Amino acid sequence: MPSSNVLPHALQTLAIKKLTGKRVVLASASPRRKAILSVFGLEPEIVPSTFEEDLPISSFGNIHEYPVATATHKAVEVYERLVEADPDNAPDLVIAADTVVLSHALPSTSQTSYSMLPEVKQELYEKPTSKEDNFRMLLDLNGGVCEVVTGLVVVYPILTSPGYMIKSIDERSLVYFADNSRELIEAYVESGEGLALAGGFAIQGRGGALVRKVDGDYNNVVGFPAASFFPTAGHVGRRRFRLLGHLEDPPPWGLLRALLIGKRFNSSMWHTDTDVRKHSFGVLVHGDVG
Repeated sequence: MPSSNVLPHALQTLAIKKLTGKRVVLASASPRRKAILSVFGLEPEIVPSTFEEDLPISSFGNIHEYPVATATHKAVEVYERLVEADPDNAPDLVIAADTVVLSHALPSTSQTSYSMLPEVKQELYEKPTSKEDNFRMLLDLNGGVCEVVTGLVVVYPILTSPGYMIKSIDERSLVYFADNSRELIEAYVESGEGLALAGGFAIQGRGGALVRKVDGDYNNVVGFPAASFFPTAGHVGRRRFRLLGHLEDPPPWGLLRALLIGKRFNSSMWHTDTDVRKHSFGVLVHGDVG
């Protein structure tokens, strides 16, 4: 039987009620993601994924699909590993996330919607390779804005083949940097806090001194979009995915190709919703994934 994973202070929402007494697994060793879930009253079992996170970025026509694909592989790897290890104690929900930092054009106003922003090629900010690289990165961001995108994926069991469903979203937040002095940036770089983080800064730590404001979910910038996760978890199992041939809109082929390349599959079922803040979709694959 699963241990109690819902803490006493949790708000009694639909998601929390559905997850009470269930085996909920976080496919990540990130202390930040664990801490965010704990704040909202959820204490999942921690089973880090062994997925290498080496998908070629060049294979994605839309760079926002990259963290979703990575999170999908992480979630499926953990789910399949746990089911194989103990079929009688399969997880009820596996959660995975992957967060990236992208360059972004500076909107003329904070009220500008994503759909109205200029179409420009976005660059991916990796983890700094050195303090010098961290300093260069923060100088580039200084007085500007970056986009933080988290691919959030949940995997849960269903009765039809292959035995699980995947639901996923990408959550996007804009981070506005203040016009920081060179002295402040140098001092932050010397602290070493940003060296292990994409974008080279930790908004929840001393790196918060560099940031003027956030447009979107603050927790998403930290690494886990709680505001989107709980509604998603609350609707797990409630919406049936429709056959591919019955959909009016085309699927996100870049993501499907990244997930399925070199794998065996017979058919797929999916659903997609889009708004100016996030893109959400689910994929059910008959065959081997990840």
